[in-house]
Amino acid sequence: MLRLERWNAVPFQLYTREVGHRMAPRSLMMAVDELATLNEPLGLPSTKETQGKWEGKATVELKGPTADQVWPFLADFCNLQKWLPGVGTCYQVEGELGQPGLVRYCSSGTASSDGSHEESKVIWAKEKLIMINPSERCLSYEILENNAGFKSYVATMKAFPINDGDEDGDGQHGCKIEWSFIADPIEGWPLEDFNSYINSSLQFMGQKMEQAVLSG
Repeated sequence: MLRLERWNAVPFQLYTREVGHRMAPRSLMMAVDELATLNEPLGLPSTKETQGKWEGKATVELKGPTADQVWPFLADFCNLQKWLPGVGTCYQVEGELGQPGLVRYCSSGTASSDGSHEESKVIWAKEKLIMINPSERCLSYEILENNAGFKSYVATMKAFPINDGDEDGDGQHGCKIEWSFIADPIEGWPLEDFNSYINSSLQFMGQKMEQAVLSG
């Protein structure tokens, strides 16, 4: 996120980039970019700017897991550190697990651009689950307090089957994960760069979830 630097997701899902005079570890950004390349062709995420708001959407396709197998990972709202690069901490702050009103705290540390062991800064955000629909395999959340430069940010995560034209729609051909958002512009980030980071983070998340299903 931010002035920025890493999720979410979403989150908070983005905290690893140069912003102002701060930069997260270059090695992490390179790793995320390389993972995104391995998942090509990805297609460019759709973006638009409407009445001063940013809107964007990215998707990742998983060949093995079904949407039903992936959904529990997305619904596990307070364990984001399992799936997103750079997220070191994620835990429940208030509310009931699996219910709207649940609030999580996410954080990640940053390092100086030259990789030295100078003073680091913790980037953090509190995010609130505002909608969850297991039957549709989707959820939405918003960023509340943060030190990452977000004024407003609402994101939706959804898993849905790839049917390849099958009438039964059993999703046995895999699934897709979609990450969409609407936010106020973030100081220090062009919209295209922000979307690129969301897309790369989603590719990383998809690969981690696919590995979790296949190894389980």
